[in-house]
Amino acid sequence: MLANAPDLDLFITPGFPGNALHRGFTHSLTVAILISLALSCAWRIAAGFWRSAILYFTAYGSHLLIDLFTGTQIGWTKSGSGIPLFWPWPQNFSSPLILIFGIHHKDFAALFSLDNVWSCTYELLTFGAITVIAFVLWKRKLKSRTNRPTSEASAHLLSKLQHQK
Repeated sequence: MLANAPDLDLFITPGFPGNALHRGFTHSLTVAILISLALSCAWRIAAGFWRSAILYFTAYGSHLLIDLFTGTQIGWTKSGSGIPLFWPWPQNFSSPLILIFGIHHKDFAALFSLDNVWSCTYELLTFGAITVIAFVLWKRKLKSRTNRPTSEASAHLLSKLQHQK
């Protein structure tokens, strides 16, 4: 849920959701850091303040990373709308490589348009595949750690230690 927090700026000004604040200060590293530190003070989801803060920052920052690669056309199109990554500095940043279609949200009806259905399907399939691949690789790594054969040298040393006792 924290990864969706930057888009709460849609509800800050009246008139859902056509507002000038979207992709504003909430889409910056400054706010990501402040929110991460504040949440880590209030609720630790990992052992230690900094571990919690890093996890919060990773969740919040994932939204910023995705928005950097969001645009109107997939590929090296430079069609991104940009985000103020280093707010309060007013410069907007976006990647020249667009990997994700932008969602249309000029009015409530646009949220349920066919374009948005395709965008959501594309994101679900893309990030679902990435998640499955990462999970499989992680499981393989864990399995390789537990199934390591004992080398002859370590087995010999172990038997020597047992005989000394």
